[in-house]
Amino acid sequence: MARAKKGSTSPARRGPAAGGADHNVQKRIESERISADIADFQKSGGRIEKLGVTRVLQKIAPATADEHSAAEPSGRGRRRK
Repeated sequence: MARAKKGSTSPARRGPAAGGADHNVQKRIESERISADIADFQKSGGRIEKLGVTRVLQKIAPATADEHSAAEPSGRGRRRK
């Protein structure tokens, strides 16, 4: 039995998918709209606070044994009814 060559079938489409070009246009329009909204907000006296990296986003050292025992519930306290 003869095997078909890999290139003998119809060539694969190259380039963006059918909706790809339209999607890029939509992303650009949305980006421009957001930029215009921010500019209008700043013109009207609004201020945007730019936040830095928070502790949550930094690498946090693993908890020590003391921290684990303090975090565990002791079994005392109010119980739900």
